[in-house]
Amino acid sequence: MYRLKPPVVQLMIFLAAGLVAFRGYLAVADIASGDPSEALAFPLTVILPGLAFAFLALRRDMSSQEGTLMQLGAMIQILLILALPRFGLHLALGFPIVFLIVELVETKMPVMIKVKILHRLLI
Repeated sequence: MYRLKPPVVQLMIFLAAGLVAFRGYLAVADIASGDPSEALAFPLTVILPGLAFAFLALRRDMSSQEGTLMQLGAMIQILLILALPRFGLHLALGFPIVFLIVELVETKMPVMIKVKILHRLLI
């Protein structure tokens, strides 16, 4: 069984919480200025990706290194969706690219480099 190292997951959870809080602040600030569009989009642009991120962050053991790397890649992609709301749709459509990159890392990357990366990220 494989899992991400706890400091990696904790850092990503901290970043996600900060992004959700920041986006909430922006939504409230926009309401105060008379523009409710950010608050109306909040459930789909922040809460839904936040829940998906929480699901991925709380998953512990994966059966393969590839699955754990896909978990990490999806978490990074969701952080980007939270951080860059204007490009959220494009980033969401880019999930297959994340999985392709993981597949390339698993199959084409030199073993020495791959082992060093996996040693830093996985338990």
